[in-house]
Amino acid sequence: MFQKLWSTCLDEVVGFYLLHRFFYYQKQPLAVSSARETTPELQSGELDQFFSPKPDPAQLEYQSELRPASKTTFPSAEVKDFRFQSSVASGFPENDCVKGRHWKSTVQSTQNNIPERLTVVAVDGIVQLGVRSFNRLAERLTPHGIDVVMLDSPFNFRRTPPGYRPGQLIAGGNIDHQLMVARQGVLDLWSLILTLQSQGHRIGLMGISHGAWLTLTATLLVENLEFAHAITPPVDLLRILDEGGTVVNAIRRGASHDPPEESQLETLCKPLRLNQWQPLLSPDQIRLHIADFDRFVPSLRIAELAEQWGTRVSHHKLGHIEATTGPKVVYLVAEEILKRYQ
Repeated sequence: MFQKLWSTCLDEVVGFYLLHRFFYYQKQPLAVSSARETTPELQSGELDQFFSPKPDPAQLEYQSELRPASKTTFPSAEVKDFRFQSSVASGFPENDCVKGRHWKSTVQSTQNNIPERLTVVAVDGIVQLGVRSFNRLAERLTPHGIDVVMLDSPFNFRRTPPGYRPGQLIAGGNIDHQLMVARQGVLDLWSLILTLQSQGHRIGLMGISHGAWLTLTATLLVENLEFAHAITPPVDLLRILDEGGTVVNAIRRGASHDPPEESQLETLCKPLRLNQWQPLLSPDQIRLHIADFDRFVPSLRIAELAEQWGTRVSHHKLGHIEATTGPKVVYLVAEEILKRYQ
């Protein structure tokens, strides 16, 4: 009982803080887009058309770190940042330069059944301020010869335009803008995966919250993935307008600007609703992680998706903030990956 009370209070307090200190920062006006006029794919209601054309592998430009990783050292990894140009033009140059970080293991795997170049591509949640979760993942995996690659999602972390805060423009726009942000995030992730696959990497995915939605959407489109771990994914980006917690108020604000008819909204949002599609991965290659006391993302929808897809599922007696920012779930993901390939 105490754990539930603590987790609920933490989610509500942090949710209120994020709403006012990030999503409503400086009372920025909504990003009002008319993307449907220039990008007809947004009106298709079909998964393949919405996320088309299929992106090409990117040209990764590796460089010295764009921002310090942390004081953590990695004796088993070389840490480098990279960037590439997004295939989608959002109108914000800082956002359209995709950024990421690569923890490249310097250890040769001693396990015969761990692929030499197994790589976990990871994406964080809607307000990413650092790389702590992925440092933790790399600490566990790189000593075993497994790489970790982090992608900054659109309008997040180092892709945040001046005058805004990370994540603010993910939710801070009308329906057209939010559709374009979702499309760009998936296409950027897809392009990165294709790049790494072309270099001989075998790719598994790990996503946190909004990044977990990107990860699961990638499993609907991208072939030859090894596995996917999704931590507290928002499953239904239409129904979450009614069912989500405090932070979703920022999305509701944008969605209420010149809203389409309900039937049209259903069509527009269908490609963003995971429960409308089936993944290319087999069910035993996907694990969904549910925070039982989550006040941000409806846990019931995740459980329903696990049953619909037949995937593995893990329940955690935590709230959303504890599950997505604390070490427990990330370490469990790392241990399962190691167990799977040892």
